[in-house]
Amino acid sequence: MNCKNHPAVLATDRCAGCAESFCGDCLVSIQGRRYCGSCKVMALNGQPVVAREATIPCKEANEALTYAIIGIFCFGIILEPIALVKASKAKKMIAMNPQLAGSGKATAAVIIATVALLLWIIGILVRVTQAA
Repeated sequence: MNCKNHPAVLATDRCAGCAESFCGDCLVSIQGRRYCGSCKVMALNGQPVVAREATIPCKEANEALTYAIIGIFCFGIILEPIALVKASKAKKMIAMNPQLAGSGKATAAVIIATVALLLWIIGILVRVTQAA
């Protein structure tokens, strides 16, 4: 993650007000919380500084969960790895953009896809050993 103000500099933390990523030079500590320049002014004036809520649904998280659930019933050996990759991508995107929602869906997709993939593999191994 890079600083919002300095794209060439690695971000060290997020602003407690807007949740954007900033480098150490762009953040100041006020009452134990770190703020960017814009949010600092509101915090000093006594105005409530509310972090922006995650409002944009993450398409990759939705797709990952869909693939994970469908993979339980059919083509799991193919769909579950796809779900794991999409969930990993979604988690990275959500970490980089605090306005993206869907972290829970991505986590659920990872859990469902992992369990379902293991069950598919065990099922295939059982069939192969019984046939031999």
